[in-house]
Amino acid sequence: MKKLTIKDLAKALNISTSTVSRALGDHPDISDRTKEKVRLLAEELNYTSNLQAKLFRNQNSGLIALVLPEINMFFTPRLIEGINKTLANSKYTLITFISKDLLEKEKEILKRCIAWNVEGVLISLSKESLDVDHLDILKKANIDCVLLDKTTPDPNDAYPTIGIDGVGTSYDAISHLIENGHKNIIGIFGNPSLSITKNRIIGYKKALTKHNIPIEPENIISAKKASDLDFILPHILRHNKKITALFTMSDELLAASHHHLIAIQKRIPEDISIMAISDGVYPYLLYPNISHIKHSGYRLGRKSCSLLIKIIENKKPENSETMKTKKIILDSVKDLTLIP
Repeated sequence: MKKLTIKDLAKALNISTSTVSRALGDHPDISDRTKEKVRLLAEELNYTSNLQAKLFRNQNSGLIALVLPEINMFFTPRLIEGINKTLANSKYTLITFISKDLLEKEKEILKRCIAWNVEGVLISLSKESLDVDHLDILKKANIDCVLLDKTTPDPNDAYPTIGIDGVGTSYDAISHLIENGHKNIIGIFGNPSLSITKNRIIGYKKALTKHNIPIEPENIISAKKASDLDFILPHILRHNKKITALFTMSDELLAASHHHLIAIQKRIPEDISIMAISDGVYPYLLYPNISHIKHSGYRLGRKSCSLLIKIIENKKPENSETMKTKKIILDSVKDLTLIP
């Protein structure tokens, strides 16, 4: 059965296609009686409007694009939930794109956003995005953009960004371990090209320096993807007997690290302590529960989406925003200061 068109509705009601179109668009020139007749028939025949045609006709599409490197089981579901919650009672609709952590795919998606006449873009950059120059096509198309979570250093502060204080958050996590007597701490970080990783490494080093603990380069592990730890972490854990604690900058890295600890029969926290930066859900699914600095994906989604809508509707730039985090102390850190 072919897709129903406006022409079919017009023929059935013996009115013009332009009248049907304006009735569906709630145009003030069309009477309420005609609008009701068109609406009832459209519902009865399961008519759906052609979105692509609407985008060409209307200056305001009502579309918000979310561009993510990937959708994993940890942070992004709550991020998307937060964005959808913000849009629930608004005039905007969310469309989501996945760049597969590839710069060229990201560029292709941005072109599609322009073709679809989206009103704004929320983007978490791919690991291959070393700068934000490729976002300039959005600016030229008068499409507002907000960066969230995974970004690159932007010396010109060209795009508002929502995220946490990566340096401070990492510093707080490492400081908690040090305050509990840990001095030989492995830091497990993500892609080294991203500012989110660079800032958390800075925080790690800053905490060690503050407490006069030497920085051991071999204790800093950067993994472009969690599976990279398969070739690195077990060897370090087996051969470096001085290590008493492990820090991970994300839930994904926490999951991989926890797996390797259990695989080589390391007890937590008896043999090794763990501290992480986390969305705050996954640490409660592990035994023992993992102490962490909570960085809520849900709150990030809500704040970034609210900021983008504010920029779109007020037609003026807004400043970047740093979200607060919270230290959650659970059962994964052993207090070495109590040992004589």
